[in-house]
Amino acid sequence: MESSVSLQEPFSYAIWPIVAAGAVVLAVLIYWIIVFIRKRFSNRPKKPVVRELRPEDKDRIRRKYIAELDVIGTDFENGRLDIRHAYQKMSMCIRKFVHEMTDIKVQNYTLRDIGTLGIPDLYSLVAEYYAPEFARRSEGDVRNSLARTRSAIERWI
Repeated sequence: MESSVSLQEPFSYAIWPIVAAGAVVLAVLIYWIIVFIRKRFSNRPKKPVVRELRPEDKDRIRRKYIAELDVIGTDFENGRLDIRHAYQKMSMCIRKFVHEMTDIKVQNYTLRDIGTLGIPDLYSLVAEYYAPEFARRSEGDVRNSLARTRSAIERWI
């Protein structure tokens, strides 16, 4: 019995669909590499422009935030604030202070972002606040941290 079906030779199929599929895969791969590289290197915070204030404005801002630290200390001493909330308020206080002095919105910055700013006092204070703010069980020396925060505000240039 004869058959009218004949088999094709191996690799006798058209090669252009395979080449086209390979080109599409290669183009997508190149696109994702470019996107990854741009995202990786453009995500770094830019060095912000720091505004200059008059000396009397700096003194007014200092007094305002030292008074805020006094309230935090009094509330902690009287039991109206626990350790976690005292550290959270200190963190917001120093961040708002730096924002008013420099116009840099450090309220939204992570510790890593703050490290890129070149403000070592702010970085060390926020790093000190992190554990008591976010740990399951808050432990810290609130009085010492208040004193360090006050000192940083007083020494600010």
